[in-house]
Amino acid sequence: MEESDDFKKYFNSEKYFTKILGNDTDENLLDVGESKISNLISLLTDPINKSFKELTLLTLKKEKSEGILLLSIASPKAKNIRHMLIAACWESEINFTRYFPFFILLAIDTDYMVSLEAITVISSMEGPFNKVEVQEAIKKVKIARDNSTSERIVLLNDLLDTLSQLETEK
Repeated sequence: MEESDDFKKYFNSEKYFTKILGNDTDENLLDVGESKISNLISLLTDPINKSFKELTLLTLKKEKSEGILLLSIASPKAKNIRHMLIAACWESEINFTRYFPFFILLAIDTDYMVSLEAITVISSMEGPFNKVEVQEAIKKVKIARDNSTSERIVLLNDLLDTLSQLETEK
């Protein structure tokens, strides 16, 4: 099994095309233009657009447009602000359960803020959860925890507690 740092390579746009998959993959995700992604990133993260952020989050939820938000997170342009875009996921109150595996990869990221925000999204997911995906997530998180610094170990232990609860839910 790959180390958690090895997953970063999948976000390298020069080598890989990142597609976010869920249980019901939206085939139209790839039709989203680069300018729409850039605009969304700007609306959610640029301090100049702070007054538009809440309206943008409400619109994303109303239009069920979580796909463009996920593509924005995966965009190489978002590297330094990825944590802010992930925070927008839970701030929008959209249920991202179908993208659970994607958020697990973000949760084990070596960037503390990316990890923290992804764990917050996972904690706010409503379910239902696929037991096999939860069990795989537990394995990945344990590997990441064993290779982490002390500050991230606390975060990952909290995530493991959450995942253990999900595993036992019916």
